[in-house]
Amino acid sequence: MRDNENIEDLTNCLTTVVKTNYELLKLEAIERTSVIGSALISNLFILLVSFLFILTLSLGAGYYISNLFEDNYSGFAIVSAFYLLIAIILVLGRKALIENPVREKIIGNLLNKR
Repeated sequence: MRDNENIEDLTNCLTTVVKTNYELLKLEAIERTSVIGSALISNLFILLVSFLFILTLSLGAGYYISNLFEDNYSGFAIVSAFYLLIAIILVLGRKALIENPVREKIIGNLLNKR
């Protein structure tokens, strides 16, 4: 009789521990997801504002260089060539410049316990 009570108590304790661990894992997953999601949204907002800044700066540079060469197209062609050069550099070095740092950032966010 006493053994049955001990086994029942042990089963109840084990069930409670398993449920508690499950809830803890669920809460940690929610917390990590919210951290990554909020970082993603804030980074997208910063990216949008940066894009608008670079766009207006590029237009201004295009007009300025065109004014220096006294024609309508050369400034914009020079600015476009500059962006083409950046694109070529990014394509050739995308693993080292983009993929690896982004992967490390994602893994760091997933494994980071705050």
